[in-house]
Amino acid sequence: MSTTNAQNIKSFYKGQSIYKEGQKGTVAYMIQKGSVNIYRTVDGKKVMVDRLGRGEIFGEMGPLSGSPRSSSAETAEYCDLLVLTEQVIQTLLSRCPKTIQHLTKIFIRRLRKAADSAPNKTHKSSFLSICRILEMTYTCHTSMKPAEAKKVPGHKQGIAASSFSKQVKNILLVSQLEIDNTLDQLMALKIITVTKHGSGKAFGERYIMVNDMSTFFQVASNLHKELSKSSALEPELEYLDIHDFADEVEAQGEVLYKKMANMEIPETLFFFHKNSALAWANDQEEDFFKRVKRKKKKIADLEDINDIIHVDNATCKEVFAKLGYYKLGVLLSVADEDAKQKILGNLAKKIAKIVQDEAEERGPADPAEAEDVSDELIEMVKMTKGVSL
Repeated sequence: MSTTNAQNIKSFYKGQSIYKEGQKGTVAYMIQKGSVNIYRTVDGKKVMVDRLGRGEIFGEMGPLSGSPRSSSAETAEYCDLLVLTEQVIQTLLSRCPKTIQHLTKIFIRRLRKAADSAPNKTHKSSFLSICRILEMTYTCHTSMKPAEAKKVPGHKQGIAASSFSKQVKNILLVSQLEIDNTLDQLMALKIITVTKHGSGKAFGERYIMVNDMSTFFQVASNLHKELSKSSALEPELEYLDIHDFADEVEAQGEVLYKKMANMEIPETLFFFHKNSALAWANDQEEDFFKRVKRKKKKIADLEDINDIIHVDNATCKEVFAKLGYYKLGVLLSVADEDAKQKILGNLAKKIAKIVQDEAEERGPADPAEAEDVSDELIEMVKMTKGVSL
């Protein structure tokens, strides 16, 4: 391990321990390069909690709660980690009112104690813990000052589900399946509302809103009592592979793969055998998961907004000028990252800023409207290039 004092960055080689479960936690880390495995030791065996990548923070609960590390961290590959001191962590937390800071720290201590006393009981005991984390997170979210809230993407839509899930995993030894199961139960009884930002694609960000904070935890507790009488709190663990699924829905396996690639199948249906998946991932090249190889499409084969990356810049500029700010904002709200960059890169800086601000202010686009605008864009491109429709 080497240290660069000027930037407070520590470097670790693949497989190197960053900290161990039970050690005192005085600092947290932000991943500048590489990836890190978070795991707990249960009955002498490693139980993987999460795998984190560039830009993510971990180990912050130690400085917040003052308790020993509840999990271990180990590099999955060569890493550069930015060290975050207790002072930095407290500064990040200070965006919440002082009362919420105090309650958050008390709650973290209680969750740690519960997790230490019963590390293997994660299903029925996790439901209320997840609800309590949601209550605290949502209170903090709605108490943000307007200036701070404006910096959070999609703040008006609620808490980003992906961010919430990472928070839960950082505190509790639970899987994504258990978190989704809890959210589904709360959503079924309209205790919370979950909306998706984007078009009809499966992988758009989901946002959580608590419908009534004054009664949330009491209603959740009552729900927990009822669900505890049955097996409803236990996530279903009956799986079938892609070939069996294809047989069940009378489809070809290749069609399912294409629908996955086109993000038409919800991500909540995807699960991997942990050991096999991670073993396979370790055999791939270093940048395998950093980018997707895209086959070049002909203009005649373009289908939606995400295919705009196959169009030359001159044509993009011409079409975008005709389309107008509003429709560009609609497209921006449903496009994937490469397509967004293509759109913004072909607009003047001031216009790009206007389009981005309007899209953020307007919130998620209506899926039907987004599809219509996407179709209009593709038709305009084909007409401009002289391709028959």
